[in-house]
Amino acid sequence: MTQSGEPKNALVRGNGTQLNLQRVPDSLHAAAKKGTYQRSVPYPEASIIDDFAAEPFIGRGTRIATIGSCFAQELSGWLTRNDYNCLPNHWGVVYTPKSIEQIIRLSFEDWHQELAEPFWVMNGHYYFPYIKAADHSGPLLLGDSENTATDQLIRYIDTSRDALSHVDVLVLTLGLTELWRNKQDLSAFFAIPYPDVYQPEHHEFYSMTFDDVMSSLQYSIETLRKVNPGINILLSVSPIPLSVTFRDRLGPYVATQFSKSLLHTAALTTVHKYSHVHYMPSYEIVRNKPVEYYSEDGRHVTKECVGQVMAAFNKLYVEPDGVK
Repeated sequence: MTQSGEPKNALVRGNGTQLNLQRVPDSLHAAAKKGTYQRSVPYPEASIIDDFAAEPFIGRGTRIATIGSCFAQELSGWLTRNDYNCLPNHWGVVYTPKSIEQIIRLSFEDWHQELAEPFWVMNGHYYFPYIKAADHSGPLLLGDSENTATDQLIRYIDTSRDALSHVDVLVLTLGLTELWRNKQDLSAFFAIPYPDVYQPEHHEFYSMTFDDVMSSLQYSIETLRKVNPGINILLSVSPIPLSVTFRDRLGPYVATQFSKSLLHTAALTTVHKYSHVHYMPSYEIVRNKPVEYYSEDGRHVTKECVGQVMAAFNKLYVEPDGVK
């Protein structure tokens, strides 16, 4: 023991965290020092970022697009306000990995021609039920007739295909695993069917499994790489909880943890499979300080939180001179 009462050869890391290196093989000392968890609540935010290994690959001119949950919208707004080359959001709020997969299929295959339920017709208007409108008004409005809706959908597909074919960095924010789908072809709607169109004999609730999430991510990543060989993909997990769950017995809080844990595991597993896929630890940053970083509704994050997350984004992934 030393005079301070610490074990000989003990590593002391911030906040008095100790690791007795006598219990660690000599060849593993460096790894043990780097990997020692600091005993602190909240966890030191700087350490979350400093301990995370990442290589910058983004400059001010890098073409960036975001697809994902409400948190992706926050990221997109911040990038635009801070003069990054952030492309317009053509996909609205996208909640699940299945919906991300469907956007890719829609953009590069004839997926829309295979749908058992191509439109929702409400109040004389035709909507595409698999994409949420960018203005959050509901499903994507396409027109007042089937012909007009079909033509508008084709134009939308062309726009989406062009954006995804030329973007340099695509940020995919995974929101949740619960979805509503058509029973016949299992296509996932952007949200629960509206009362005007809901038919229990044709529509069902479904909670994605880990294998489902991995399959959707694999298809999306590999398809994008084929059509856009230079693309880098940045995965993140949205810290925003479910607004409602339809799972039996769990309740919304436990269902949220189930969903986020599954997405988190899938994201980090995927990053280890592909050299062009990266991870942004925004979920960890927010969940580390929930009282400070969530607004009063307990779901959405504060502007300060977005600023902290984007400061981490800058440190981890933006070239030092801001120009790639």
